[in-house]
Amino acid sequence: MPTLWADTLVTDVLESAIYRGEVLHQRFTPTQHKFVYDIYLFWLKLSEMEQLANIDGFNVGRKGMLEFRRSDYISPEIHDMSTAVLDKANALKSELDIADPTTISGDVYFMGQPRMLGLYFSPVNFYFIKSDDTFTYMLAEVSNTPWHERHYYLVDLAEQADTDKMFHVSPFNPIDMVYKWRISEPAEQFTLQLSCHKDTKHMTAGLRLTRHALTPQNLLTAKKSIPSMTVKTVIGIYWEAVKLFIKRTPFYGHPGSLRNEITQPKD
Repeated sequence: MPTLWADTLVTDVLESAIYRGEVLHQRFTPTQHKFVYDIYLFWLKLSEMEQLANIDGFNVGRKGMLEFRRSDYISPEIHDMSTAVLDKANALKSELDIADPTTISGDVYFMGQPRMLGLYFSPVNFYFIKSDDTFTYMLAEVSNTPWHERHYYLVDLAEQADTDKMFHVSPFNPIDMVYKWRISEPAEQFTLQLSCHKDTKHMTAGLRLTRHALTPQNLLTAKKSIPSMTVKTVIGIYWEAVKLFIKRTPFYGHPGSLRNEITQPKD
């Protein structure tokens, strides 16, 4: 088993890290509502998985308190996760008819949650693609609870064009909305804001995060905190839904099927 000292040497040369911060949800219409909760998100350079597996307490493909399991994420039938992300990004780019004819390529960075205590809960994962020292695209992998469906949105980080909402997530938001993205470069501080519009801004969801080195001590702190955070988040989702129901916020049932497999950018 690796020693603490050896782990520290490994993490000194890794780009992978841990983000900690807050998730914010604020609703403006037809009812007003707001809540904030704490969150950890792992920032993992996928090409560093072999080194990450050598860090004591970070389990890649083997059971443990914290486990990164390939089958939890995008296109699990494709063994190499970077290939799966790039394939999906290029497929979406082709169907979105983005003017740039070049193929999306580069290093892939994962931002999301691993399994904790054998359980996986990550409503959204982000895959950032970096080419020539520049983050070029972000692929969002969105899951909905309790339907266990998955959908993808591709964002050109240089343009950050609006996209049509194509996927049922919250029963308090209709499908026919437009997403407006505001994504900062992943650095020591990271922010992401997603606003939902239908004639006017209905709600905003956002992340405010600070990056920390993926050291054994920081990993241990995260492992102590994430289980309680996850429980609070899951309970909070349903509790906030109850409060929205009490406020008589309009309710939209699951549409039954997706309108399309991809999102269309707005002019």
